[in-house]
Amino acid sequence: MFKTGPNMRSASENARQPRPDLDDVDEVIGASRMTSLRFRLERIARRRRLGVALTVLFFGATGVTGMIDGGHWPTVRSEIENLHVTVANAVGFRVIAVATEGQSALTDDEVLLALGIGENTALPFLDVGAARDRLMANPLVQDATVRKLYPDRVTVHLVERKPFALWQHDGKVQILAEDGTPIDEFRDSRFAHLPLVVGPSANLRARPLLDALDGAPKIKTETYAAVLVAERRWNLKLRSGVEVKLPETGFREALARLESLQATRNLFSKDIAIVDLRSPIRTVVRVTPEAADKLAEAEKAAEKARKKAGAT
Repeated sequence: MFKTGPNMRSASENARQPRPDLDDVDEVIGASRMTSLRFRLERIARRRRLGVALTVLFFGATGVTGMIDGGHWPTVRSEIENLHVTVANAVGFRVIAVATEGQSALTDDEVLLALGIGENTALPFLDVGAARDRLMANPLVQDATVRKLYPDRVTVHLVERKPFALWQHDGKVQILAEDGTPIDEFRDSRFAHLPLVVGPSANLRARPLLDALDGAPKIKTETYAAVLVAERRWNLKLRSGVEVKLPETGFREALARLESLQATRNLFSKDIAIVDLRSPIRTVVRVTPEAADKLAEAEKAAEKARKKAGAT
């Protein structure tokens, strides 16, 4: 069994006593003059640090209050939140160029807006995944690839849906892709040159007709709209006011016949209202009401002249 002597008990009891607080160093018995001086200096330094901290906190709070009262806090807060962007731009990572490939119908503004690129965009913090999603949300975009090219460039590869025609139905006009899929609403003059098809299901049946019109350029130039009648056959509305009735089948041949008539007889310069091509063996032409009245008057005058000549 171990025994504890007086010296050992004294050491143990001294070890259990807590270290005096620095503020009570004057009461430390047996401390040397240098040790007491060191304790006093530490106490002064600790109090000064606390004072400096409180002073900084006071002036900081005063500054924030002044900025809030002066209406400058939102700007300052924005600068603080975007400090990482500011630093990145300062060291040369600000986006200065965007190179696009495959861009045709989309405008530069539409591309930049979708990318989310502005004057102070930092390349490291550009989310190319989100930028691609925004591009894909545009109905004109079929596919898109966005890449960063360090230190300061972005490349965009686009596959656009090709606008093919305008489709009027249910009181609205939409832009069609080649397969008849509606791309977007018709909003501006960029697509005003496209042929117009009208009627339910006209979007799904427009391609064969428009291909046939490519083979009759004079008729195509004169046509401003193609109306699908009863979802079976087409009527063409010409700029001169003439209506051309096409057959349900064989309209390519009918258009070729009309192209030949226009080239040889210049039909559209005459007082014609309707050209009916529904018969494969004959072309029926109906004149305008005004022209019909003139023909009727001319016929009456001719009949009167014949009668007078017979009486004499």
